[in-house]
Amino acid sequence: MTDRTRRSFDATWLPFGMLIGFILGMGVALTMTSNLLIAGGIGFLAGGIMGVALGFRRKRGSSSADEDAADDRYRAAHGDPAPRRDDDH
Repeated sequence: MTDRTRRSFDATWLPFGMLIGFILGMGVALTMTSNLLIAGGIGFLAGGIMGVALGFRRKRGSSSADEDAADDRYRAAHGDPAPRRDDDH
């Protein structure tokens, strides 16, 4: 398997985007519709869209190789074992 130059989707942002988007979407939709169920649906959709948008945004000056190198340096400094790969049997 070849190394990828950058990750296509960072799922770390998905829960944060879902939470923030749900709160904002629900607040705005509730004032417009006065219906809790419709506002919840709109908030859920807004949260999903915001979470995915944050996950796909491009990091400035950072690549997965830099992140992996930083992880390796941290593991070496703290005596943690390297992660086990699928080909390590």
